[in-house]
Amino acid sequence: MPMPLPRTIEDFRRSFITMETEGLEGYVDGGSGRGITALRNVEAWNAIELLPHVLAGSGAPDTTAPLLDVVEQVPLLVAPAGFQEYVHPDGGRAVPRACAAAGVRYTHSTFATSGFADLAAIDDLSWWFQLYVFTDTGLNKALMAKAAEAGASAIVMTVDLAVLGQRDRDLHTGFSLRGRGTVPCAVEAGATDARLAPLWSSLDHDMSWETLSTVVADAPLPVIVKGLVRADDALKALDLGAAGVIVSNHGGRQLDTSVATARALPAVVDAVAGRGAVLVDGGIRTGLDVAKAIALGADAALVGRAPLWGLGVGGEQGVVAVLRILREEFE
Repeated sequence: MPMPLPRTIEDFRRSFITMETEGLEGYVDGGSGRGITALRNVEAWNAIELLPHVLAGSGAPDTTAPLLDVVEQVPLLVAPAGFQEYVHPDGGRAVPRACAAAGVRYTHSTFATSGFADLAAIDDLSWWFQLYVFTDTGLNKALMAKAAEAGASAIVMTVDLAVLGQRDRDLHTGFSLRGRGTVPCAVEAGATDARLAPLWSSLDHDMSWETLSTVVADAPLPVIVKGLVRADDALKALDLGAAGVIVSNHGGRQLDTSVATARALPAVVDAVAGRGAVLVDGGIRTGLDVAKAIALGADAALVGRAPLWGLGVGGEQGVVAVLRILREEFE
């Protein structure tokens, strides 16, 4: 008889910590530097106090939310995460299948361990494609075209990984992604060399606003810019044709002591003033955090680590359970 799944997100986290090796647990849960921003992301949501009305007569809650001209069942998305097979052998397919079952939009990483054909075969899946920008503009165009062909409805351009942040925990444990084989999405896009190491070395380390303009011009879908925390950067992204922004510090994994996303969100919302979609990630641990993000003006929130905890603990059904808990808490 299978063991029952944990009942709360925190229980999933604790189970994941005890089950996984120190290196993998540190890679999933750790942050850059000393992990200050990764911790502050969580603390910032916890520090927000609620001032609720009572006797509102609201009836059954309506959790639907418009996002890029689509009505979502709930303003919650699964954030992009690469290398899911390190957490579970079928992780690259299990996570999007779980999202389809839970009615939650999925964001597919360039470095996910499943390809576009895998996603196209999943019924009722709503998804976006997250693009890491390479120096080969032809490869960027091919990746976006393949994503659109397979059913993606937006491109999420990550802009805060021009260089990889130093992660002290990985240095201590020796965890490395070296030795991994090919990247499925790059294979399907016709990359000259789809192995991880050559691809990683060909990331564009000199991204600029001109890079964003090129991606927007080449993209067959709306482009959402992920990885900014400043209001002026958000406005410039919209000026250059982005359909929206994701207030994100890469889960605290890039620049330690960067501002917590919960604190950065209100200024971005005020500056954007409805001109485009505003989403947020980083430290989202409960459905209540999602509610706080919406109350602060976000159109939706993304959750990254919790689905991986579910995947490690219970495979596909673990991810379904995590998303169910978040939806129920939000309701």
